[in-house]
Amino acid sequence: MENSDKCKWLETMTKGYGCKLRNQILAVAEATAKCAKPTLADICIDAYNSLTRAQESIDSNSTDAFPWLIGSASQFESLGEFDNAIGAHIKAINFATSLTLIDTGYESFCRARQILEDGLQNSDPSLQSPALKQELMKAGQNLMKAVRTAIDGSPEADLQAELKASILGGISLKRAVKEDDTKDLIIVDGKALYEKKAVEYKEGAEKYIQSGMLKNAVVFACMAALADLMLGRPKEGISYLATTAAESGHKDEFNESLVFGWTKLVFKSLVEKDVSAIDEATTSFLKIPWGFRDDKEFGRRVMDSVRRKISQ
Repeated sequence: MENSDKCKWLETMTKGYGCKLRNQILAVAEATAKCAKPTLADICIDAYNSLTRAQESIDSNSTDAFPWLIGSASQFESLGEFDNAIGAHIKAINFATSLTLIDTGYESFCRARQILEDGLQNSDPSLQSPALKQELMKAGQNLMKAVRTAIDGSPEADLQAELKASILGGISLKRAVKEDDTKDLIIVDGKALYEKKAVEYKEGAEKYIQSGMLKNAVVFACMAALADLMLGRPKEGISYLATTAAESGHKDEFNESLVFGWTKLVFKSLVEKDVSAIDEATTSFLKIPWGFRDDKEFGRRVMDSVRRKISQ
């Protein structure tokens, strides 16, 4: 390994390599595959630095921890270290639960669950230990207890609509691996969730059109159409979207929207079982200037679900 290429935190030891940043001995395979590549090494440094900053914020009981944790998880995903990405999200879930920040915890729970399910489906070796699944399950269960407490204390609690609908609609347990004795994760009643989201987004789109807030109207109309798609109603979804665009009086603006184009790709992917279309949709998704995090996460949820469906 050339000294000019290796990570500045990599230390050559008598029997291999060590990381001075993490204060850990590294496997030769990891040092060769990651620490010797400047681009990957930089992402790794950012991931662990973000994790350190997050822990400092947690120790100070500061919500500044959340962007650091989310950033760290994203960086670990980029490295393909899905176990570490889930670990960062678990920290976020537990800290959010302790502060009764239910929406924040739920967002991290959904993302962690998605990473785990995708990783298990692809037989990722870092996710084979049941300990990580049990840790995520426990974090999710504690979050759900906080949700029930919030709903019982105030039926009108300002919870994320998706989360509240999920809890009120019922919770079930799912096995991520059929032959595994570990009951993995709490998941929501998907049909109830998408039914509620379809209604909410359609009502929201109509209000935004009436008030002239076209960008938001396009996003909400697209999300409503995707909810129909996930309910097994692709014709109704695409028909609703086309009708809404035409009747809004701003059809050109709809057609020029990045969200509109991305939505059509997601529909094409599922209806035609087109893997190349979902790959294109994934790239397009990253270019969309999302205004609301909830909409972005809902869109990601649908896109990831479509990818799983067409890959089976």
